[in-house]
Amino acid sequence: MKPDGIRKYTTKQLLEAVAATVLCGLIVVWACIIKYYVIGDPVTAGIWFCMLTLVISVAVFMGGVLLFAMVSRTYIIAHPRYYIAFLSVVTLTFVAHLYLSILSPLLIAPGMTAMMIVQLSRQKQDAFIFNMVEALMIFWALVVESVMTDGEVFMGIGGGSGLYLWLLSSITVINIGAGAVIPLVIRDKTKRLNYLMAGVCIMLGSVAIFVLMALVHSERDHVLGNFWLLFISGAVPLVVSQIVNPIVESAFNLITDSRLSELTDSRRPLLRRLATEAAGTYNHSLAVANLAETCASAIGEDPYLARAAAYYHDVGKLANPSYFAENQAGYNPHDDILPEVSAEIIRSHTTDGYKLLKAYRLPEEIARVAIEHHGTMPITVFYERAKKLTDGEVDVADYSYHGETPTTKIAGIIMICDSSEAAIRAMDKPDGERVDKLLRSIIETRIKLGQFDRCKLSLLDMDIIRKTIINAYGGLFHKRVKYPGGEKE
Repeated sequence: MKPDGIRKYTTKQLLEAVAATVLCGLIVVWACIIKYYVIGDPVTAGIWFCMLTLVISVAVFMGGVLLFAMVSRTYIIAHPRYYIAFLSVVTLTFVAHLYLSILSPLLIAPGMTAMMIVQLSRQKQDAFIFNMVEALMIFWALVVESVMTDGEVFMGIGGGSGLYLWLLSSITVINIGAGAVIPLVIRDKTKRLNYLMAGVCIMLGSVAIFVLMALVHSERDHVLGNFWLLFISGAVPLVVSQIVNPIVESAFNLITDSRLSELTDSRRPLLRRLATEAAGTYNHSLAVANLAETCASAIGEDPYLARAAAYYHDVGKLANPSYFAENQAGYNPHDDILPEVSAEIIRSHTTDGYKLLKAYRLPEEIARVAIEHHGTMPITVFYERAKKLTDGEVDVADYSYHGETPTTKIAGIIMICDSSEAAIRAMDKPDGERVDKLLRSIIETRIKLGQFDRCKLSLLDMDIIRKTIINAYGGLFHKRVKYPGGEKE
């Protein structure tokens, strides 16, 4: 799903992206130089021209990636860890292909960059673009190497530079094609069977395309004798991505579908704490998660992210679980303290939650929801109590949340679902009409107080969310049939 709440990146974030681009470009250039001099046998004539060509071409490729991100993918510039992670994958794959080509260019694994990035990115087009850049860079680097070594770098298949250029062109076409197919094949990024199927398709497709292209070449018998190497290179992306991706996810703290599935496992440390120390809050979070996931799907947002964020949105209540209604069993400690103290305890759960999630190294997108899901709403019950106890004016800001208003649609969804679930649960006899009126009031109040001003949640989105919540609770509104014995359906 497309990330929402896309905000323009800051100068600092852009500079981080530029620095990462330059660093990765330097690594690529030095990897080429080391191979050319240590493994190759460079000729003297034109060597500086070739090196200059290499530096310029790498700058063009890397600069193109940065420009693409700046124009079309501001999200990954505004969240530099994504951009740096993608560049790291491109650099790692490039270096691996550069040195695997010593054995044979046929060992260049088609779509390896795409196979890794499709699992790390929130948009499929990233996998294709970054894979294409890596494919073109390795093609050009090997062409420059061929020129520098006077064409004597066939390494494993033999033949002249014309055959070598044909081979590189064929592998590059297959590599780019694989990068286009992988994001289409892998539709559900949480099922490992999909990755296996993608790997098999790429491997068989690469062999088929290479054989067809080889049939038109004059030295086809020599080339076809080595096509079995494509079976090896076709399996590499699947194996490498399953090993490298968890490391990249952890190192850069990325949001991926697989990571989100892991974070919603009830055995996770924070969720275990929540279930043990604040059982009422835990059950409330599960209910909100079910609503948020359904609402996110209804308006085209990421249901995995909505569910994970809802699971953790109230973890800040672990600091004082007994001060929240869902964890109380008769006694309410707020009855014995001043309203301003009560307000401070209640509103602190948003900031405490953010700090706790960061301490447990959960992704920023989930931590932000913890601090944004109440926005700057007033805590009405303690504000009204304070007005009754005070003769003078009471500043509503002293009884309002000190968090931030939602900056993403996911945070806006959870703001609505959180309040709605608690309010509906508090109703004696909920029915469709009363719930509809309640939801309209919740949404309208937040609109008037500017809670959705910083996120892209439209009026249409809010209307869909309202109807989705009503439908989700529909089973509670029908009248049950009484049977002769007095029991109900």
